[in-house]
Amino acid sequence: MSDGTSRHRRLAPIGVLLATVLVAAGCSAGADTLSASTASTATTAPARALPSGSWASYGNGPEHDFTGPTTLTASSVDSLREAWFFPTGDAVTATPTIVGGVAYFGSWDTKFYAVDVATGALRWSYQLDSQTAVTPYPGQSPRTIDSDGGLVTSTAWYEPGDGSRPNLVIVGGGYTLYAIDADTGQLYWKHVYDGRPERPPSPSTDPTRIFSSPIVENGNIYFGTSTDGQPGERGYIVAASLQTGDPVWIHQTDVNARGTVLDDGCGGVWSSGSYLPGLDDVVFTLADCNDGNVQTTLAERVVSLDARTGAVRWTTSVGGRNLTCDFDEVGTNVGLAADGTPDFLGAYGKDGRYVSLDPATGAIRWSTRTVFGGSAGGFLGSPAFDGSVVYGATGIGDLSTPPGCSPGSPGDVANQSDPSFFAMDATTGRILWHASDARAFGATTVSGGMTFSCQVFDPAVQVRNAATGALLTSLALPGPCWSGVAISGGTVVTGLGTSAGGTPTGVIAFRTP
Repeated sequence: MSDGTSRHRRLAPIGVLLATVLVAAGCSAGADTLSASTASTATTAPARALPSGSWASYGNGPEHDFTGPTTLTASSVDSLREAWFFPTGDAVTATPTIVGGVAYFGSWDTKFYAVDVATGALRWSYQLDSQTAVTPYPGQSPRTIDSDGGLVTSTAWYEPGDGSRPNLVIVGGGYTLYAIDADTGQLYWKHVYDGRPERPPSPSTDPTRIFSSPIVENGNIYFGTSTDGQPGERGYIVAASLQTGDPVWIHQTDVNARGTVLDDGCGGVWSSGSYLPGLDDVVFTLADCNDGNVQTTLAERVVSLDARTGAVRWTTSVGGRNLTCDFDEVGTNVGLAADGTPDFLGAYGKDGRYVSLDPATGAIRWSTRTVFGGSAGGFLGSPAFDGSVVYGATGIGDLSTPPGCSPGSPGDVANQSDPSFFAMDATTGRILWHASDARAFGATTVSGGMTFSCQVFDPAVQVRNAATGALLTSLALPGPCWSGVAISGGTVVTGLGTSAGGTPTGVIAFRTP
């Protein structure tokens, strides 16, 4: 969401709306390449392959296509039933990661969990470091109900062992990046990436978070940070060593046209980086800056960086000049050709646009605007891409004050209800079909010719026919869901809970009898 000066005060209406509905529902600019001692170290053997049935990261891979195989079919999904529910002390909004029959996920209760997918039994849990500047936090009273998220909003990346180190799960918790032994739950390393790295960390005053779900390539971990608009701090993009967690390079994103680092709460990176094989680039999208994109050079832009050095390959503005609206760019999808090189790059954001870009140059191929969007609208969660079609749900609308960020603009209303789910031709951007009553804050998944997404207002996972948009079934949930959906074989797994609170919170799994 926004990198404004004070999200919680400025977006108070979203807290009121969601509390009512959901509780009722249950330096210098550029890349700073660090010394050789911090560079990634070559591993001693190739990493082991992932087992079948894995959903091993946000979007199920560094391309973030949110697709994978399943044994479920359009005729069998109606027989899905709750298999188990694992309760947590607060919301789980990060999509669970599933590898080797284990689901890995973090919660706003400040713990990271490993749970048996077959039974729902706890394998292990790890206590993350407290950072009370990130709200809501456990025991906070009164609870912050209009927050962008608690301590863990980042989906874990599973990295198989290679002989020199164990299997790892890598996740952000607040401003700390963790590598945890996936089999034992023991800490492998952790590293702080706070809003002012040149000063001592301040967990009680610094709300910087790794919203960005990490990816791993080249022996490096790629992710971004956001201060959520906190004055005096900054966001940035990082390549960290897989072996140690130390930074290999940092690309400053809170800079002006002269390249000066501003430390004004901007430069926020919500997106998870997408890797472009062959080009050896990593692509991120940037948030706004104080409800606009003119204060910093990268606000609301897509940026492609050399994965080895952090040098800029290209940047593109996909929405044009914006002075007043909370139109963060949220993320990207990548499609690969038969030879493994990228032939599709899609970017999306809170202005409701989905834009296809040339992966090598950033040139816009087509742009489709589905809704006006706004502070709580547009594509807040990632669409999915199956190789030919993009599928995605949009959010609520524009809850900025005074009503709307652009009074008088058609569609700039708080409740941009329907249509709220779109299928777009990936070659042309043409809308193939749309559906109503499908608003979502979490990512969309496509698998087995079906789409899966949680709804904002109705506690359910909608399952639709990907070819037609027809609703196949709706999986009733015991509480509201802002999480994405992970598919493992014939099992559907998602998180429960929101900033507005309510119970229950945790992770739930469905499978056929």
